[in-house]
Amino acid sequence: MGGTPGFSFSLRMLFIIAVGRRRAGIIFALWAGETLARRTKDIMPINIKDLPKFSIKAALSERSGESRHISSVIDGLTELEPNLAPLREALACGAADDGAAVAPGGRPAVAGASARKAQSVREAARGKASVTRMVSGREWWMLAMASGMQRKLCGPLWFEQEICILFADTNVGKSLLAVQIADMISHGAECDTTLPELRPETMRQPVVYADFELSMAQFARRYSSPGPDGDGDSMATRNYYGFSEMFHRVDLCYGDDADPELFAGKEFADLIISDLERRIEETMAKVLIIDNITFMASGTETAADAMPLMKKLTSLKKRHSLSILLLAHTPKRNLSNPLTRNDLQGSKMLINFADSAFAIGESCQAKGLRYIKQIKQRNCELVYGDSSVIVCSIGRTSPEFVGFTSEYTDREANHLAQPTAGSASRSSDSRREVRETVTRLHSEGMAVAAIAEKTGLPAPTVYRWIKSI
Repeated sequence: MGGTPGFSFSLRMLFIIAVGRRRAGIIFALWAGETLARRTKDIMPINIKDLPKFSIKAALSERSGESRHISSVIDGLTELEPNLAPLREALACGAADDGAAVAPGGRPAVAGASARKAQSVREAARGKASVTRMVSGREWWMLAMASGMQRKLCGPLWFEQEICILFADTNVGKSLLAVQIADMISHGAECDTTLPELRPETMRQPVVYADFELSMAQFARRYSSPGPDGDGDSMATRNYYGFSEMFHRVDLCYGDDADPELFAGKEFADLIISDLERRIEETMAKVLIIDNITFMASGTETAADAMPLMKKLTSLKKRHSLSILLLAHTPKRNLSNPLTRNDLQGSKMLINFADSAFAIGESCQAKGLRYIKQIKQRNCELVYGDSSVIVCSIGRTSPEFVGFTSEYTDREANHLAQPTAGSASRSSDSRREVRETVTRLHSEGMAVAAIAEKTGLPAPTVYRWIKSI
């Protein structure tokens, strides 16, 4: 290319004509021309004032003695295209509007925000990987419209491409509800369900259910009924629930050659996520349910443990456009208090990284009665909050399936246990009142043990509060 007559001046002129007469376009063309000129042996100076009457075809003919088609000039640009594209993008994004100028050496110098943008583009062109995306405010709605609305997977509690957390106390039924949700999604919007409020809006689709709680035999027994001979202990004769072929259950495979230390190390979460990613690719699933999150990490009590795990799950979600439901526990809590985000066991980072969350509470009205409460949401207004929780009965919805059946909606307060005499409520208002009582009794000279007996608080708590006064 360097020795071809006429290329230097004609390429410079081609850039000027192609980009236009805008200031940024001319600056870009001048820089491109100078770059090309330095790489050629024959240089013909060009007077910018003559641009309106300049003819590329005539110039080519004059230098070479024969007419040369413009396509031969364009073909020569391909070699420089990787270097020119970043600058063209920077200039197109507003360099002209910010007052561009030509810096020493013929390169454009852009002021203000455009200079920073041009710098970032140049860094990307040098091979630095980018993990962010930037578009204008006017373009965001176009991208959102092209991607489509996020549809409901579990009523208003969980939407597509969300990380959602379902938490509840032990033996309340969160695994039962999670399997029921997975079953509904695998059958689609037309599924027969006893939870119409949580019906999905999507068509039937694959679901990967990672079950780290039940063994295969326990799962099989839960979703089956005794056979015709009535022998409930015989697994061969039992009647099993007809799960959809879209429902894929994953559990841990403890092989004879498995290293026990492998399942106790901090790298276990990485191994699980890597294996689940492979299962997702095998099934082409877009829905992942993990039962439960505490099994995937050495601990989730501190931000140092919870944040890396949630970041890995967020990365997995974005790589595969997944919808992820995580099951979690609650610590020991006072059943007379409403369910809040503070009842999720572990670090606050868990729910901070989640897009949505809902919880299951035990009703004081009957032994088999539960209620489902919406805790956090980003895609819709609060639907099932304090004033309208979904009250459900728990039991066999068919001979082979156990799950939830919605009964009605009600105020959560109607299903909370009554505070016992002398017990202190942990709600913010009551907690403040109790602390004021402790402070008053201490100022009156009452001993710690006496204050604890009077308020129903543990003596260490009373002592700690007094020390903080």
